[in-house]
Parts: sequence; structure tokens; C-alpha cells
Amino acid sequence: MNPTHWRMRSRLAAIVAPAALLALGGVVLTRDSQPEAVVAKDLGKPSDLPLPGSLPLAQYEEKLFAFLNNREYVKLGWVRDKGVRDTGPFINGTYYGTHPAVRVYYSPGVIRWLEGGRVGPIPDGEMIIKEQYPAPAVRHHGRSEEQLWAGLESWTVMVKDSAGSHDGWFWSNPSKGQCVVDNHKDPFDHAISGFGLYCIRCHAATNSPGTETASPANEFTFASLRNVQGYPGEPILFRVDDSWRKDAEKKSASAEGHDSHPKCTAPKAADRPARRADERFVNFFSSVKPTALADVAHLPPVTRDHVVPGRDRSQGFATSDQCMSCHAGLVAPFGPSMFVPTGKGAEYGADGWDVSPYGEWRWTPMGLAGRDPVFHAQLESELRLIRNDHADDPKVTKELSETLADTCLRCHGAMGHRQFHQDLPGTKFSPDHVHSPDSKYGALARDGVSCAVCHRMQPRPQPEGDTRPYLQHFLETSTSGNFHLGPPGEIYGPFKDDEIAPYVMEHATGMKPKHGEFLRSSQMCGTCHTVSLPAVDMPADAKHPADELNAAQTVPLFQKFHHHVEQATYLEWLNSEYENEVNRQNPKAKSCQDCHMPSGLKDEKHKLDIPQLKTRIAAVQDATYPDAENLAPHKDLDVRLRETGYRRHNFGGLNVFLVEMFNQFDDVLGVRKTDFMTGSKQGLPHAVESMAKTAREDTATVQVAAGTDGPNKLTAKVVVTNKTGHRFPTGVGFRRAFLELMVVEASTERVVWVSGRANELGVLVGPDGQPLPTEFFDRDPATGEQRYQKHHEVITSQDQVQVYETLLCNAKGDLSTSFVRGCRTVKDNRLLPKGWKADGPGGGLTGRYLKATHPGADTAGDPRYADGSGSDEVTYRVELPAGVDASKLRVRATLYYQAMPPYYLRNLFTTAPDGPATQRLHYLTSHLNLKGTPAEGWKLRITSAESNVAPRGE
Repeated sequence: MNPTHWRMRSRLAAIVAPAALLALGGVVLTRDSQPEAVVAKDLGKPSDLPLPGSLPLAQYEEKLFAFLNNREYVKLGWVRDKGVRDTGPFINGTYYGTHPAVRVYYSPGVIRWLEGGRVGPIPDGEMIIKEQYPAPAVRHHGRSEEQLWAGLESWTVMVKDSAGSHDGWFWSNPSKGQCVVDNHKDPFDHAISGFGLYCIRCHAATNSPGTETASPANEFTFASLRNVQGYPGEPILFRVDDSWRKDAEKKSASAEGHDSHPKCTAPKAADRPARRADERFVNFFSSVKPTALADVAHLPPVTRDHVVPGRDRSQGFATSDQCMSCHAGLVAPFGPSMFVPTGKGAEYGADGWDVSPYGEWRWTPMGLAGRDPVFHAQLESELRLIRNDHADDPKVTKELSETLADTCLRCHGAMGHRQFHQDLPGTKFSPDHVHSPDSKYGALARDGVSCAVCHRMQPRPQPEGDTRPYLQHFLETSTSGNFHLGPPGEIYGPFKDDEIAPYVMEHATGMKPKHGEFLRSSQMCGTCHTVSLPAVDMPADAKHPADELNAAQTVPLFQKFHHHVEQATYLEWLNSEYENEVNRQNPKAKSCQDCHMPSGLKDEKHKLDIPQLKTRIAAVQDATYPDAENLAPHKDLDVRLRETGYRRHNFGGLNVFLVEMFNQFDDVLGVRKTDFMTGSKQGLPHAVESMAKTAREDTATVQVAAGTDGPNKLTAKVVVTNKTGHRFPTGVGFRRAFLELMVVEASTERVVWVSGRANELGVLVGPDGQPLPTEFFDRDPATGEQRYQKHHEVITSQDQVQVYETLLCNAKGDLSTSFVRGCRTVKDNRLLPKGWKADGPGGGLTGRYLKATHPGADTAGDPRYADGSGSDEVTYRVELPAGVDASKLRVRATLYYQAMPPYYLRNLFTTAPDGPATQRLHYLTSHLNLKGTPAEGWKLRITSAESNVAPRGE
């Protein structure tokens, strides 16, 4: 067995074999051990270590690691196991143990608890210490205590502190010689000590006499007196063949030479390529002074995002690392599960697709929502505008700023926001909380739209006597992040109650999994993907073209302003042929989950085409593991192999730009790129690959036909059809797509004529290579009006481009990218979803919510925006240069997407150039290397089509 691999298995304890850190049943005694008679014995003295929860983690680790390295537990006279023993079979060179070979020491209170029949709680401060040695145990047969100490590699430790978490145990897995671990430094190694660690994924499978339910009284240990020196009985025997002997001599020599602690060193920062600013970007977006990396405001690292459930259930949310333990990918030897290998093996660190809920969600805009640098810069700019607008009234500035930040963080800091308001009613949640490394609210907020957000949601009850359609009730009470939660202690999933095994989750976290049909509903997505915001420079008593104020979604100050629907993705889906919340029997129905949570996996590079993934949805110590004592009944641990119904959590979208920032600037944005449970480093690349696949296959189609139209004239017709169930683009208002129509000589690829060409920064340029005046809304010298690309049905000039976008203006009539100054829609020609109708589907989609699905007035008269086809047709009339032979030309139409158009970035950088979030975003975008990525040139290719030029009349 490779020593490095064993070190990883020992250190990560239960990653490749995620069984109990102290699987004290299910072990092998050395061959010459015999049962011993029970005799009265000294159990030793208790330790004088403080409780783990009484000190900061690093301080407690310092004391604990010194206690271990000095073997204070031996000096205190603690009782230990009869010998070094295995935790699973060793066959054909592979060890199937849940740990290395072990020998366990028990503090006095633990032995008394075992003597008492494992009844009642273990007192706080008691400890179980497992010494871990290279497997199998037989290699240590006959060794002296000095030789065993020389060969010891690591420990796994349990310290009882019932106030620390629901399970009540502090877990640690240090190496021999381990000193204090600074786990908040790049590359953000996973904590080896703490409450609520991954150990619980298997320890939660334990049970004790008289506690048949999932109760903390089970005490989360498999310990049995049959293993302990001085008590009768023998541990379970596992098969160990002779294949271990091949490397025994090498391991033995290594152990004999190990007579001192290794040097304690701090984790090294990850090696990364040199970062160079793109001078073109810096010079073009020059309103922000370039910032050195050392001066960039780094987000608190993911190692700070650790909030565990408590026993009193007042902590209604927990961070995703509490879900990761069971719902991340699992590799060999007890996998692969929720992991599809693409190489020869499935060992830790192997190539493959982690298709687990945690593994894929982590790298989606939902998983990154709390750390999204674009969001934080946008919010900073909004607050700066408010401060500038109301500089003469500090009271209004304060209230408006606090209310806006609190509103935005309902979704972008969902768990922190909710927990904060639960604990501190009447106060506002702010970005300061998000950026605080020591705040549990910040930790919860930075975890984004995390597991416990969606899996705790339930439909909001409609008051008795309310005769409105439920859809209308939902829209007026439960959008803009106003989601409704089920009772504390319940967590919801898509499978029926009689199809799941809830024991381990309930035991580990205090959360009982239950069936929740709402989890399949698009309304769940609609809570955050329907956003209503005030237009803060448009008082409510002023004449306004929008519908009436929706006071049910506002707070008092916001009620002074008119409101607009800033995001309408869910509403757009409602007004499409795919909805199933008005017409529940719609044969064409596809919910958000149907499209954004695929059930299969396709990877052309590795020739994978799996229509339906078949896997378990959780990795716990069940009947597929080596036997262990004090397990819950097997029926309670039976995690079914899902032949159908397994859904991926990759939430397919198109924001490659955001994901690439996290890929290239993990140190600044505080994320860990290597998956802890599988060792995979492919999570981010696979997220980008999935988005590119969504762009190519699931977003839109383009058709083009071209022909001559007289001497030196060419006509091309391009039809773009939306394949999504909502507008394209959708979401925040600054997303845009555009058509590039290129006429080229077929033999040389020389460009003859082009509309929609973008430069290396994604800026649309004219024939002279200069930015079009419409790109940054330059004012027309003749009229003083801002210029932008109108909706085009016919394009005759290379300066004209079909751009699919929405543009809003503020109360002064100036185009604005502010979310709270959208007083009037100037343009909205985004592609409608198929099946759109002017009068909507009925069922409660009326008023301003129905109006939010309508195209802008600029599309009036365009039949494609009224026929429900979800398409647009553009006719290009091209004057060819003299001497060009049309018969030798090809016409190529390409649809591109931009999540962060250049005009948006310029507005953002200009509004708050000295703000830390703005400066951070400027550093990220100016140093972002998109070469070779799907977003090269700051644009994502969706699809394209080509056509020869047909002679006139054909």
C-alpha cells in the first residue's frame, strides 16, 4: 500500500472509506490475543484539558496536540485495547478497513459508561483516542511499546463537549508530530479538528440499548468492552491474506527509523501561475486605480464557513460542510458513489465527474452567491449612489442603505440573513456581517443559496378565507427572497417517506428528512428568481407607467417609492408552454428542475453517455461496510441504490465568467478548489464544461439563408429561436446576447462585411475597430440623447447590431445599470420563451407580474414577438465592395452571450472606484485570463450557422 495514500486515508479518515472515526466494533485482534477475565482495575486519571468549546480552535489544538505527542493519556494510566487491530479486511493488496490498524485508549468516564451498558450520556471532557498504524495489524505482531510508538502515524480523537454541536463531540485527526494548524490560509485545507466534522457520517450509524431512535443519547461511538484490555471477549475477525507481506520489510524499516517528531510546518500556499494585468483592460477601464494583490480585499476563507446544528434547534441553519459529509462523492474502496470515474481507477484523487449534490452545487452561481464579487460590487455601487443622492439627509441615507442591503442579502446571504433576523428581530443584516470572519451570520451568508435553504422550504400557507388563486397569493407574499420554511427540525427531499432511511441524518444533525413535494415545484425557484425592487428616485405619488406598488413585499421606507419587477425568470417560465402551475396537466410541462437538474451525464471526450445516473444519494456506514458493533438496525441504514430519480445539482446556466473568476482567484475569493471527500480537482473545470455544453445544446438555435439581391448586393435572413423556458437572456438586467453576421470569402476566410464584431474585451466595434457609439451610450451631438442599439428587423450597416437586452432609464431619463433606479424600460427585445401569450396563462398571473413578461415597446410590430414562437428574424441587406464575387462568399451567423457586458463594467467601475468591492472586481477582471476558455474574448459562443450565397432567384 502506498504510504502517501495511507497517510491521506488516515488523515482524512472516512474519505475513501468514510466509516466511523472510532469504528470500535468490526476489528481484528492480533492473532495471539486471548480473552481476559474482568478484574477490578485502575481506570486512570482524567485529563486536565479544557473543554474544546471554551477556547478558539487553534488554542485548543495546541493543547490537544501536545497532549497527544507527549502521550499524556498513557502517563495518566488510561485503559487501552488489547492490541493493535484491523478495521476491515486486507485482500490482494487492498485494505478495506474503515481506518488504518488501530489501538484505542479510553478516558475513565468512557470505561465507566461502557461498564454501565452504554446507558445515559458520557460526561463532558471524556475522551477516546485511537492510535493509528499502517495496516494490517498483523505486521505489528510482537512489537514492543517503543517499536509501536516509532511506527505510529496519527490519531483520531473524540472529546465530549455536549454544548458544541448536536452530536456533542469534538473530533480531531492529527498526524504524529502535528502542531497547531493554521487552516485559514491559502490553500484552505479542510480542518482536521472541530465540531461537526465529516466523522459523523459514519458515527451517526451507532445505537445503544434503549435508544432505538436517532437520539444524541446514542453517543456516536461503536466502542465495546470486548476490545478492551482486562475485559472478556474478542473483537470481530476480518480476513487478512498474505499480500501485505510484499511491502512489509520496507514499512518495518521505515517504522524503525522513525524516532522523532517531524518538523511542524505551516501549510504552503498553492502554486499558481504569475498574474499579469491586461493592459488593454486597465487602460480601457481606467476609472479604477490598479490595485496590487496585497491591497485587494480578500473574502474570508471557506474554512471560516463552519456552522453546526445545536441540540436546542435555535440554530435553524447549518453550513454546507454539514451536508458534505454524506452527500459528496465517494471513491474507492467503498465507492465509487455519486462519482463517475473517467480514468483507470477510482482511488482518492482519481479523474472523474463528481456528480454528488454537494460536489456540483458548490461551483454553481447558487453555491457561490454569498461570495459573488460582481454582486458585492453592484451592492457597493447602489449604496454609493444612495449616499450621493441623499447626502443632505443622513437619516434617509442610513435607513435606505440598510434596507436595500438587507433586501439584497435575502437571497445572496440567505441563511445568514434568516438566522440573523431570527436571533435579532428588528435589526438589519448588512455586508459588514458577510465580511466578518468571526461571525456565524457571515459564515452562513457566504455559503450562498445553500443546502438548507432549498431543503427547508415549504409553500406558504394561505390564510383561511383568502379566495385569491394560490399563485397570486404566492407572488404577493413569497418572492424577492421571502421564502417560507417548514418547522425546525425538518428537512425535505423528493423521495417518499417510506423510500428513505432517515436515521443517520436525524441522529447526526437533529434534522429529520421528510418527503416534500414543494422541492419539485418551480415556485421554490421563484422565491428568489422573482425580484421586486423600488425605484428610489421615483416617489410613489409621482406619475409612473408601472403598475401599483406591491406593499406586501416592502418595508416602510421602501413603500415611499414605486416598484418594478427587476428579475422575472420565474414569471417568464409561467408565461411559456412549459409551465405546470396553472395547467397542471400540461403535456409539454418542464419545471425549472427538469431542465436545470439533469438526471444523466454526457462527456464526449471520455465517451460517456449515461441517460440516467444510478447511484446512492448518501455515503454512510451501512451494510456495505465491514461489520461493526453497536450499529443501528440494518434496515435503518439501508441507503438505496437509486435506479431512477437521481438528479444532479449542477443547475446549468451560462455564467462561465463568474466561475472562471473563482477558478483563477480562489485565494482572493476564499474557496478550496480540491474536493475534500474525493480529492478531485476537476469540480471547477467540469462546471465550466457543463456551462459550455448548456450554451451549445440547450439555449438557442440559429438558422441563416443568404442570396444575392442585385449587383454587389446580398441579403441574409437569420432566425434565432429560444430553446429555454424563459427569456434569453434572463435574470439580472445587464445580461445580453448579440448576433454576429459575418460575410467571408470561402477560400481565404477574408472578412468582407461584418455586423456584431467584438474586440478582445468583448466591446462591439465598427469597421474601423473602434467601439461603437452605442456601446457606452454616447450622446448624439445633434440631439443630446444617449445612443443605443435599437431592436432591428432590418440591418443595413456594419454599425448596426442585433443585441438582445433590456435597458432601463432613471427618473432623469439617463440609461442606468442600477437595480433601484429602473423607472422606465427603454428597450427589451430579449427572446421570449416558446408559448408566450399576451394575456398569460391565467391562474393569478395578472397585473404587473404579467406585464413583467411582456416585451418592450421597441418590438411593437415585430410579428415574431407576438406569435409565441420564441424566435426573432433579422434581415441583413449588405452592400458588397466592388469586385467581390458573391458566389464565392459564405455567410456565418453566430449568437454570443455576455454575463458582464463592457458597458456594465464601466458603469460599475465609475460609480464607486475607491470602494473595496469595486477595486476587488477590477483586480479580478483585469487579471482574468480567458484565453482558451469558452469565454475567450469576453463572450460565450452559444451557437452558429453558415450558408452559401445563393444566386438571385434561387
